[in-house]
Amino acid sequence: MILFENEYEWKREDSKTDVRFCFACPEEAVELRITFAFEPDALRDEDACAPMITEAIEKYYGGKERDGQKMTVSSMCPLKNLITLSLSRDGKYVGNAHRWSGNQAHVLTRRKASPGFAVPEQLAGQWEGMIHLHAVCTETCRGKLKVEGRTADEMVSG
Repeated sequence: MILFENEYEWKREDSKTDVRFCFACPEEAVELRITFAFEPDALRDEDACAPMITEAIEKYYGGKERDGQKMTVSSMCPLKNLITLSLSRDGKYVGNAHRWSGNQAHVLTRRKASPGFAVPEQLAGQWEGMIHLHAVCTETCRGKLKVEGRTADEMVSG
């Protein structure tokens, strides 16, 4: 059963913001399956990356190179979009998925959880999540989030 599904479109200006989503998980669910995808996953054009890289070097290093590490545009390209997910259930933090991948799948049951998440005491309840737009480096980035609750019957048959 689909508990939540949405498509998004973000811009660079959306960096350093969060997008909230909520869903209710029914008692009969024995597994939560969260699929999250976004594209493009990175800005690959060095000319487009150059202003952002130059600004970051100036901001964080005062324009100085790090010891033994040459900082150039070509050594820092591509610039990845960093978009992560966090979850809580009934107001209790469950975890966060810090992944570079533009295609993610996370599974939670009462016995196991994908890396970054704690095994929840129960699945039933009110869930809240955040999509954290740490850095959107591309002009636009499209995302799709889907949360499914699976019952024991669905686990056996498909």
